[in-house]
Amino acid sequence: MDELIKTFHIDWKLLIAQIINFAIVVGVLGFFAVKPLVKLMTEREGKIKKGVEDAQQAEAELKKAEEIKEEKKKEGRKEAQVILDKAEKDSDSLRVEKIEKAQTEVKKVIEEAKSKILSDKEKMATDVKQNARDLIVASLNKITSGTIDEKVHSKLIDNAIEEVKLAK
Repeated sequence: MDELIKTFHIDWKLLIAQIINFAIVVGVLGFFAVKPLVKLMTEREGKIKKGVEDAQQAEAELKKAEEIKEEKKKEGRKEAQVILDKAEKDSDSLRVEKIEKAQTEVKKVIEEAKSKILSDKEKMATDVKQNARDLIVASLNKITSGTIDEKVHSKLIDNAIEEVKLAK
């Protein structure tokens, strides 16, 4: 071993001093550099973990929000369809109601017209009968010039009116 020390020129005192210096440098670096770096890395690791967890939570909430949004869209579409169906049904019933009202009014106008025509027809028939009766009476009075008594005269008038009715 002595030979080895002489061959490599190792000085024990210098070697011990370098070991002590190295231990001091390692101790100082460990205390002032490594320890704060480890602490900083640990904090950074915690922040990263928290960031990842927050991101996962945000992603889950976003997914949930998307599902809620889709549900709301579906509900909105259903409500819109219900409203459209109701509006269509209401318009159909309103149209049917208007048509029925118009038909009722048309029937009423037709009935009134028929009634008026019938009334006018009866009035005309009465007027024609009265005019025919007056003409017949005037004609008979001129022809008979007082030779027929009142009973025969009424009977002739009635017979003439019956003939006019049958001729229609």
